[in-house]
Amino acid sequence: MTNNKKQHWSKCLFATIGIVFSLSITSCEKDFLQVPPGSNPTIDTAFSNATNAYNAIAAAYFASLRQGLNWAGYYAPSTDDQLAGSQAFWVQIPGSVASVAILGGGFTPNSNSQDMGSNGGYGNDGYTDNFRAIRKAYLVKENIDNVPNMSAEDKAIVKAEMQGLVAYRYVQMFIMYGGVPIIPESFPLTSLNDLDVLAIPRAPLSNLLDTIITWCDESAAVLPSRWPDNSLGRMTKSAVLAIKAKALMYAARPLFNTATPYLSLGGNNNLICMGTNDPNLWNRALAASEAVIAEAEGYGGLSIINTGNPMADYGTATSTPSNREVILAFKQQVASSGGAGPYNIFNVVNYHYQANGSVLSTSMLENYYKADGTDQTWPALGQNQPFAEYLTKFQEMEPRMRADFNGWEMQADNNPGDPFWHMTSHYKDVNHFGAGQPTKFYYMAGRREWFDFPLFRLAAYYLSSAEAYNETGDPVRALQRLNIVHERAGLPPVTETNQDLLREIIQREWAIEFIQEKYRFNDLKHWKHPDIANGIIGGPIRFLAFNNGGDALATGNVNYSNTVRYNGYWHSKQFLNPFPQSEVNKGYLVQNPGY
Repeated sequence: MTNNKKQHWSKCLFATIGIVFSLSITSCEKDFLQVPPGSNPTIDTAFSNATNAYNAIAAAYFASLRQGLNWAGYYAPSTDDQLAGSQAFWVQIPGSVASVAILGGGFTPNSNSQDMGSNGGYGNDGYTDNFRAIRKAYLVKENIDNVPNMSAEDKAIVKAEMQGLVAYRYVQMFIMYGGVPIIPESFPLTSLNDLDVLAIPRAPLSNLLDTIITWCDESAAVLPSRWPDNSLGRMTKSAVLAIKAKALMYAARPLFNTATPYLSLGGNNNLICMGTNDPNLWNRALAASEAVIAEAEGYGGLSIINTGNPMADYGTATSTPSNREVILAFKQQVASSGGAGPYNIFNVVNYHYQANGSVLSTSMLENYYKADGTDQTWPALGQNQPFAEYLTKFQEMEPRMRADFNGWEMQADNNPGDPFWHMTSHYKDVNHFGAGQPTKFYYMAGRREWFDFPLFRLAAYYLSSAEAYNETGDPVRALQRLNIVHERAGLPPVTETNQDLLREIIQREWAIEFIQEKYRFNDLKHWKHPDIANGIIGGPIRFLAFNNGGDALATGNVNYSNTVRYNGYWHSKQFLNPFPQSEVNKGYLVQNPGY
């Protein structure tokens, strides 16, 4: 874009940034992202000095990294996991995206509004919001050289950070939509609510993958391996390598790594599949995942937390701000308001809107192991069992299960002895069925409501390597990587070497370890899971029920059972999300098949 065009839009550009937030690491440590609010600066004022520039940098981080988080509010559609019948979703809220997608006939391309709202259901991402966030990052990258009191080295690092944020948004679109338009620079906004997208067509899937990899490699060559404590939350070399590895992992999986797409798009099949089944993609994914581990555990100073206390180790890795297992997190410390809360509040203790409808289905419950590594036996459909049996079986479960969910009538095991975290204290106005209420992200949280949402944890790259080693025919190394995560949970090591059976075990580990961390829904689709329409997302969706098929009570429950709560919707078109119809109507986008 020319300087004239940039100047033309300078009056409104930073009005769209909305720098009205506060980000931090802990309640006592100031963070790089915790900057004072701005007041609609122009390009000139925003980059007139380093202090103002960091306002813009923080705004770009905030806009980019909140993608898909747990609040269906302004520019932040509902998380993917809320749509997956395998775990958490909001079927009870009329008009919610989940009730549309799961119960009402699937995604539709009818809307291009930034939030899912009552007319949502076209997707679970908010397509146009991606480009708003990308534009904020580009504006910083394109204008940071104008800051007079910032060193050339710092400016180069900021450019690499912004390119990493662009890559982050693009890898999420790659996973959800397939090929999308590759925007190389900032582009004009006519207003906050009207995105005037340049008429750039969708890029073939392979081209988009190559572009993401190039961006990440370029940024990795510049970014530091770690930041000082007052700058945590910024992009590191490990973070951009993690973005690259994630892109390659999804490229290697069956949905994209094929000559035959899930549905035909005619002459545009290269927008939704790679055009061939390329075994080397698994080798590339493996190398990328191993590079993340090497950098993170080397210069990055990170490691898998394993002190021999599974509850504390998993709880710390998922809940403790700035812990040494998190590669990159979305950091926002904001108090709750009226139950709605900001993007990173997701518990039921004070009844937060995000937790309403976060119900553990039986199909997801069955992924968890007992503490001894065997499978638990839950009631058959329609079979009432004494409630005392439920209490016993719940307490027999592995620590991750008891950290992620609080059982009915029980103390939350991830906050032992704290009456604030006993079910009698947080039996709020949320759904009272399923195996329990969510407590993940709140290990030893006390009264803390917010949490650092872990966008990339080191454990993900151990599982990525395990998956890739298995697909390339190396079960020994696959087991070594898998068991780092599996045994950290207090479970006996996995020894299975049959490729098909080990694949199922690795997928099960992904489901458990990363529940509610924005993986499961897209993993199921990209694996083309054979049961996706048979009780996981579509088909009869089972839940634990209580008191003769009803809801659980805070106290005095009599029995429990397994019941089909509803029948979910699934169609092959939903392997990828639809683009908003209003964008397709402009003539530059080819809609994904089936919509």
